[in-house]
Amino acid sequence: MRNFKTIEQRFFELSDDELKTAFLEYEDWRKTGILRDGVTRRVYDEFTKNVGIIGAIHLIAEPLLYVLVKRFAGLEEPNHDTR
Repeated sequence: MRNFKTIEQRFFELSDDELKTAFLEYEDWRKTGILRDGVTRRVYDEFTKNVGIIGAIHLIAEPLLYVLVKRFAGLEEPNHDTR
């Protein structure tokens, strides 16, 4: 069986800087309606390639915001362990 990772797990694996960049990309996407190449697009592309779901790009917003809040509110373990 393949090693399945959710979108949320993929965001948890990002460094703090990558997560901040992903949020800036998310803000730009909300303003322009276009998700440009970058961290957020990469997470989405890796997920869709793994599971074969295409066209569900809106699924990345909630996991991104959840991980941001959890990490920067100090509710996540310091090593960002997702197990």
